[in-house]
Amino acid sequence: MQMKRISILNEFKCTGSECSASCCRGWKVPIERDMYLKYLHEKGLFGTLLRCSIEKKDDIVAFRSTFRGCPFWGIDRLCSMQKKHGAEYMPAVCVQFPRQLYNLDFFCEETLYLACPEAARLFLVSVDEEKPFEFAVCEGSPSYAVNTTNDDKEFLDYLLQSRDELAALVRNGMRFDSMAILDYGRDAQNACLDKTPLPSPSAYQSSEYYAIGIERMNKLFFNGFYHPSLRTLSPFLYRLCQKYIRRFGILSRINPASSNQKLHALTKNLEQKIPNLNNLLNRYYEYYLFTNFLDIFEDYSFSKHLVFGVAKTAMLRLFLALYAEHKKQISTNEIAKIIAVYERRAPQIEDALRWL
Repeated sequence: MQMKRISILNEFKCTGSECSASCCRGWKVPIERDMYLKYLHEKGLFGTLLRCSIEKKDDIVAFRSTFRGCPFWGIDRLCSMQKKHGAEYMPAVCVQFPRQLYNLDFFCEETLYLACPEAARLFLVSVDEEKPFEFAVCEGSPSYAVNTTNDDKEFLDYLLQSRDELAALVRNGMRFDSMAILDYGRDAQNACLDKTPLPSPSAYQSSEYYAIGIERMNKLFFNGFYHPSLRTLSPFLYRLCQKYIRRFGILSRINPASSNQKLHALTKNLEQKIPNLNNLLNRYYEYYLFTNFLDIFEDYSFSKHLVFGVAKTAMLRLFLALYAEHKKQISTNEIAKIIAVYERRAPQIEDALRWL
C-alpha cells in the first residue's frame, strides 16, 4: 500500500524526561482488547500491579489516572513500564503517540499530532524556515486498521485535490478565517447533497472574514473547551483559562462592546511579541488541513470541519495572547508548549460549534 508520511515526521524524537508537557499526564490512556487480555493473564507481582491499575467503564478499558498522571509515570518522568518490560507491554496509543496514523484503505497518511511539545516545535521550525508541509511517499504494509467505511475513490481524489488547493491558498496569503474558505465549504456540502458537480476552492475569493468576537469566543470557551477538571489534568492550561474568565467572563455579559475592545487589544498586543503571528496562524490552519480535512471522507461535512479549523486557530491565538500579555517576548519552546497543551483540549471545541 502507498504510505504517505508528512515532512516533519521523520525528524521526530521523543525528548523523554526533558519534555515540558509529558504525554503521561492529563490523558485517559485506553487499552486495546489484545493488550487488555495480555494484562489479565500476566503472572506475578507485575501482573497484579497491571490489573490494579486498570479501570473499565462503559466498555472502555483504560489505566486509572492518578493525581500525577499515568500510574506508570515514574519520578524520573519516564515510563516505568517501558523501562522494565519494553514497549511490547505498552498500549498501542502510547507506542504511537504523537504519530497520527490514518488508514484510508486506498492509502495511508501518517502525520504528527501537535499535542506533543516536540512535534509542535518541529512544526514551528518549519514555519520559521518557510518549509512546506509535504508528504513523502513509499510502499509498505500498515500495522493499523482501516479508519473509514467509505469506498468512493473518486470523492477521495476530489478531497485530496481540494486540500492541496486550500493549502496553497492559505500559504499564498489568504487568511485562515477568510469567508472564501467557508463559502467553498458551504457550496461543496450543498453539491454533495444535491449530487451536482463539486466546486474548486481556487474559484473563491472574499474580502470578508469569519469574525470570532467575544460572543462567539465565549460560546466556544464555555460550551466546549473549559472544564474545572483542567485544574488537575492540565494546571498550565487551567491558569490561562482562569485568566480569560477573570478578564472577560463577567464583563462580556455586562458590557459586550467593552469586552470586544479588550479582546481586540489583547490579540493586537500579541503581534508585537510574535512578529510573524499571521503567518504562524495561517500555517497552523494549513497543518490542520493536512491532518483533519480528509475526515470529510467519512461524514461529508465540509462546513463543520472548515469552521472547526477556523475556530480552533482563533482560540489558539487567544491562548497565545493570554500567555504573552505581560511578557516582553516568548520563545519557540514556550509557543510549542502552549500549542501542545492546547491541542490536547482543542477537540472539545467541536462540541460547541452548534452554538455558533
